[in-house]
Amino acid sequence: MTAEQRIIEFLRKRKEEGALQSEIPKELKLSKSTVSEVLQKLESEGLIVREKVAGKSYRVWFFEFTPRPIEGIVRVGILKASEYPHVLLACNETNAKVKVFDSALELTKSLAMGLIDIGISPFITQTMFALTLRSIKIHCIVAFNGSGVLMKKELKNCRIFATSELSAMESNLKLFLEKTGFKISELSFKYVHSPESMIKNFNLCEFDAIAIWEPYFTMLKGRFRHVEFREVIGDYPCCSLASNVKFYETRKDFIDDFIKKLKVFVKDFDEDKAAKLTSNVMGFDEKLVLKSFNSYRFSAKLKKNDFRFLENYGLKLTNESIKRIIA
Repeated sequence: MTAEQRIIEFLRKRKEEGALQSEIPKELKLSKSTVSEVLQKLESEGLIVREKVAGKSYRVWFFEFTPRPIEGIVRVGILKASEYPHVLLACNETNAKVKVFDSALELTKSLAMGLIDIGISPFITQTMFALTLRSIKIHCIVAFNGSGVLMKKELKNCRIFATSELSAMESNLKLFLEKTGFKISELSFKYVHSPESMIKNFNLCEFDAIAIWEPYFTMLKGRFRHVEFREVIGDYPCCSLASNVKFYETRKDFIDDFIKKLKVFVKDFDEDKAAKLTSNVMGFDEKLVLKSFNSYRFSAKLKKNDFRFLENYGLKLTNESIKRIIA
C-alpha cells in the first residue's frame, strides 16, 4: 500500500474527528516531508480538507467527513431507494457528489452535523431534527407515497413488525396499524438498519411483516401478502430535501438553482432516463426501478398541508415553528 493510500485509509477511519497533521507521521511511521507532499497533492485533488486550528497546526479530514461546507464541492446524501430520480438528475447537472445511505437516521444526523450539505430523508425525521437541533432547513417534499407492508400471514394474525427507526416507515406503519384496528402496545416492533438485512431476516421468519419502501416493495410483493400505505392512510409526504444551515447561509444560490432544476425534471419527467440513472447509482434492475415509479408522486414543493399531515403521527407544529425550520 502506498503512502497516499495509507493516509486516505487513516483519514477515512478517523471520520468527522479528522486528525492533526502532526499525528499522521507518528501513526503511519512516515516522514514529515512525505506526509506534507502527499497532503498537498490530495488537497489539490479535493480529496482532503485542511483547516488551521492553532499556531502552525492543521486538522485534516477526508472530504466526505469534513463537518462544514467545502469550497467547490457539494455533497448530497440520499437513501437507497428509487424515490429520487429527479434529485439524481439535478446532481448530474450540478456536479454534486452523491452519497448513498442505508439509514434515514444516519443520513439526517450527517446532515445536521454538516458532513453532507444537502440531504433527502424522511420528512418526519428532518422535521424533528430541525425543531430540536436547528441546524437544518427544509426546502421541499421530493415525493409522496412509495412504501407499504409485506406480510407472511394475514394482517390480523401478524404480531411482530420490522421497520427502520425514526423514519417515515415507522410512523406510517404505526398509523396504518391503528387505522386497521390494532393496539400498538400489544405489538412488537423490531428496528433494522438496512433494507437488505430486513429482507434477509424476514425470509428467515424472524418477523411476521415488514414496512419497506420502493423498489423493494415492488420487487417482493409478488411473493407475499401486501398493502400499500396510501390505500389506508391516503397520500402522505415521504422524503423531503433539506440543507445544513451553514451551507444554506453561504450557498443559497446553489440551493435555489438546484430546486429549480428539480421542478423542471418533475414537470418534464423522462422516466426512461431517470430509471437508467437510478439503476446505475443504486445498482437496482432498471425495469424494476421503472415499475416502482408508479408508486410515487414526485414533487419539488412544500405546502402547509404537508406539515399538517404530521399531526397524524402526533406531531403538531405552530406556524412560528414551521417558519423557523423552513428556508
